[in-house]
Amino acid sequence: MKTFNKLFLPLLLTLTTLSATDKSYSFIGIQTGYAKVGKNNMNSFGVKYGQQTKKYRTSFSYNYASKKNTTNQMIMLQVDKGIFKNDFKNLPFKPYAGISLGIMQNKESSHTDKGYLYGLHTGIAYIANDKFDFDVSYRYLKTHRVENIDEINNINLSMHYFY
Repeated sequence: MKTFNKLFLPLLLTLTTLSATDKSYSFIGIQTGYAKVGKNNMNSFGVKYGQQTKKYRTSFSYNYASKKNTTNQMIMLQVDKGIFKNDFKNLPFKPYAGISLGIMQNKESSHTDKGYLYGLHTGIAYIANDKFDFDVSYRYLKTHRVENIDEINNINLSMHYFY
């Protein structure tokens, strides 16, 4: 846990002060997707909370995936930034890319394993109106201190409500 705190807390503090002068918008969301966790292919479900400014979006999420005797749970911090802004200036589609950090628990039959995650994600959001957006994303994660799982690949569909 000390390693996690050394990575997670400084990043969180840095990110909360990056755009202190920008107006921020809070959101909550749900997501579903497909996860390749080690050798297992699983459907995943999750919830999100986050803040978005004109430059950055920061979110915390909880994801759960299961298949037969295997379950996987992740708590993630994700930070992303819009890319290709000039190309998409007048369109409701907004591409983004960012980094992901988190912790995970993988349980197979009677064996439980815990560790850390880090990686990159990218996607495209569709801004439906001032209150809702939908996005499709891909996330590549490397694991640390998790037996039998070196990486995780996710494809997610999310819906966010801004308040």
